[in-house]
Amino acid sequence: MPSIAPLNPELDPDEAIGLTRDSLSERIYSRLRVALLTGLYAPGTRLSIRKLAATYHTSPTPVREAIFQLVREGALELKLGYQPRVPQLSIEQYINIRETRVPLERLAAELSTVNITETEIQKLRELHQAFVDCEKAENWKAALIANQEFHFTIYRASRNDILVRCIENLWLLAGPIISYQYPHIRQAAAETHPHLLVIDALSRRSPSEAGELIVRDLREGSYRIIEQMKAGVVGEPQKKMRKARAPR
Repeated sequence: MPSIAPLNPELDPDEAIGLTRDSLSERIYSRLRVALLTGLYAPGTRLSIRKLAATYHTSPTPVREAIFQLVREGALELKLGYQPRVPQLSIEQYINIRETRVPLERLAAELSTVNITETEIQKLRELHQAFVDCEKAENWKAALIANQEFHFTIYRASRNDILVRCIENLWLLAGPIISYQYPHIRQAAAETHPHLLVIDALSRRSPSEAGELIVRDLREGSYRIIEQMKAGVVGEPQKKMRKARAPR
């Protein structure tokens, strides 16, 4: 899966000149994919190929190729005569994605308890702290990125690349939905954050507990997302957002 890096989409013009069209397209594809995975594009958002090409200091061709790849994966939709758009999932579609994710993410968490290293556990602590700090600073984009990297650090520790890829593809489909949580879903100050419970289970090498906590984290977050979908609270501007519950 693409690594999570700062999502400044600009490519250095000199660097871009040295890239082949294929490699440039792959780089643009990876950055757009990460943006979709972390919920940085709201459902219904239309993407202008020309504007993206200007942002990346390139011609429209590699951008178009990256867009077409994401369309083939179901992460974007494209209708004749229209700009590519982030799909707007129905509640039923979102639930189907969630229920497909559940056994895969449970398995990945269980496998990780056997294979995860102390270095990776420490990375989880740092990612969680970064996530908390970003929420306090109301830097929602960075919080979404930290949350995604937290979960995939666990899944990659399963040492099963095929499993991780399957999970990533499902996150790609549901990624734009997670931004619905801000600022409507809050966590009481007295609650122990789910991330900390997962870290504790991994540290104690408890597969069943780690798997159950990951699933509980997923389900609790999804219930709140569905509440907001039913209420029609979708795609509100990031600048209006205040404190929030951790995204799933």
